[in-house]
Amino acid sequence: MSPDPIAPVALRGAALASFLVLVAALVGAAVRLLPWVLDPTIPWATLAPFARSLLAVAVEAAVLTGWPVGWALAGARLVERGEAGVLASLGEAPWQTVRRLLPQGALFVTILGITSLALGRDAAAPGRIVRALIDEGRLACTQAGDRDPPPTHAVPFVAATWVCSPGAGGPRLVGRAPLGGVVFTATGARVSDDLRRIDLDDARLALPGGAKSEDRLTFRIHVGTLTLRGLAPWAQASSIPPALRAVVVTFSGLAAASAAVLALLKLRRRRVGSVAAVAIGASGPLAALGALRGLELRVPEVASAAWLSAFVLVPIAAVAAVVAASVVAGVLPVGRRSGTK
Repeated sequence: MSPDPIAPVALRGAALASFLVLVAALVGAAVRLLPWVLDPTIPWATLAPFARSLLAVAVEAAVLTGWPVGWALAGARLVERGEAGVLASLGEAPWQTVRRLLPQGALFVTILGITSLALGRDAAAPGRIVRALIDEGRLACTQAGDRDPPPTHAVPFVAATWVCSPGAGGPRLVGRAPLGGVVFTATGARVSDDLRRIDLDDARLALPGGAKSEDRLTFRIHVGTLTLRGLAPWAQASSIPPALRAVVVTFSGLAAASAAVLALLKLRRRRVGSVAAVAIGASGPLAALGALRGLELRVPEVASAAWLSAFVLVPIAAVAAVVAASVVAGVLPVGRRSGTK
């Protein structure tokens, strides 16, 4: 038996599983970006803020899921090769075997913590991404130069387009207000972090008037600053602080990975196999993500300490899911292996 029969295998398995999940997540992100990538009115630079946010989601999902799955496969291999029984006969308890994995666990905690912190900042203030999209579109306009006709750059999520007219005050944002469908133009726009307020600079509005279409008049209004409030956001801002979210996610990943190895070592007499090991390893992260999202949707905008303390249920849900999956794997029939003489 090698000096450390589980740590090298667990590191390779976690890295491979995280890579496979990352590839799948990136494919899903590419599918979401594809309609805008193919739109000639949207420059690549405009999509950069949203692409960075999708990349953070993909990395978090990959590490959070691949890490426990890799450790679970390493635990199943340890049992399959009989090395788990040897360690037990030498007096090593299952928790001591898990302790062998803690040094590499620190690496995964660091990667997952940094990613979750970045993702938490975007989740707490989704308006930052929209503001970055608007700013990137205006920057693309200023770099377009003098053309005839003037180029346009659409802004995703905002239902607005930058018209790149070099004269007469520079580029203007043209769109339709969420309330009433009023057409507006502005030299700049600022969106609140929670997406419930839009501030327009040098705004010009066209308001239809008259009850009948033949008598309809158009009133044109010009204001220096226009604020639209009370809008229904297309993305709900998270009320949990980014640092707390990072702690919850990383601790849930560590708890799920450790619980998966412990469960498989406890089931060493059954040798549940690789498929069951993957199911046990993935059950914890999936339960953690579901519990985290469920709590985020229910926490009020100004969360009290009691509400924030409820997030301790996220790692508990991860461990409970691993226990449930291991119980199911323990009662399932195991196929007999054909031996050789």
